[in-house]
Amino acid sequence: MKATKLLKQQHDEISDLFDKIERAQRDRKVELFEQLAAHLVGHDAIEREIFYPACEEQLGKVDLLGESLVEHGIIEFSLFRADQNVGTDAFDHYMYVVREMVDHHVAKEEEDFFPDVEGTFSSDRLEELGAEMEQRFEESIASDFRPMLLSSLREAMGGALEAAPVVELEIIEEKAPKPAKTRAPTKRAASAKARARTHH
Repeated sequence: MKATKLLKQQHDEISDLFDKIERAQRDRKVELFEQLAAHLVGHDAIEREIFYPACEEQLGKVDLLGESLVEHGIIEFSLFRADQNVGTDAFDHYMYVVREMVDHHVAKEEEDFFPDVEGTFSSDRLEELGAEMEQRFEESIASDFRPMLLSSLREAMGGALEAAPVVELEIIEEKAPKPAKTRAPTKRAASAKARARTHH
């Protein structure tokens, strides 16, 4: 599968998980959140470790790549805070922010960035990248998302989290891993603007 097609497929799967979380009762929300977080962290890994470096090598340091990396950091910090607040009223607030950021990020990638990538990379190269990314993603979601999430945050914040690693590591150790290994085809969720109107 081509890299861009794989990423679009994951975008749809993530959107579907957001929809399910918004409709679910509290106990079911926790289970679905584990799946969503694993998908988001795995998705971040394949973009940051494989896709973006390949794009930078081919396209140069375009602004959208830098902006995307910043957005990844913001999304993962909000995801980290949501994980800390599972079971509280604040959880839904953090999840709303995570979804708004993810939808913005996805729209920019699919509308502005992927066409440039598909017009620059050969079909064979996109297939090669896609295979590498798919393997890395499966490795990621097979384990607890929290250590990788914390590692990504530390990298994104330039070590700013190093001042209090013990508390965060205790949070990680207290939560049992619940990897999501089964995914089904999904459809794109409603627009962020429509959700914003219903939210308020």
